[in-house]
Amino acid sequence: MAVITIGTTGASWGLTAETGLLVQTFSQKNTREKNQVRNEIGEFALVAFYNPTAAISVSGVLVGATGIGAAAPGVILTVANVVSTNGCPTGGVYVDDIEFSSSNTDFKKFTVNATRMSIA
Repeated sequence: MAVITIGTTGASWGLTAETGLLVQTFSQKNTREKNQVRNEIGEFALVAFYNPTAAISVSGVLVGATGIGAAAPGVILTVANVVSTNGCPTGGVYVDDIEFSSSNTDFKKFTVNATRMSIA
């Protein structure tokens, strides 16, 4: 869809197409594990952030049995909307779970929750 924006420049609109799914929503939360060490009087003296991961959720209308439409728990998945900046730049996307939903007045919907991580 063509979009006209007025005001501040640099904002992005919309989503990237996904195979097997008319994507409606995408979210990604980047995290790292944290280990904090306290000194003898209980103050933080050292902290380490490690094992970057990204929790990913993509959902939409199911339109095929390939790409996102072929997702299954434990399987690696290619997700076009993945953000490769902000602390989790590399790694495979592994499916955690999938959810189907349907009704008598709507299209079949499909949601995939996954984790992006680097495996040594």
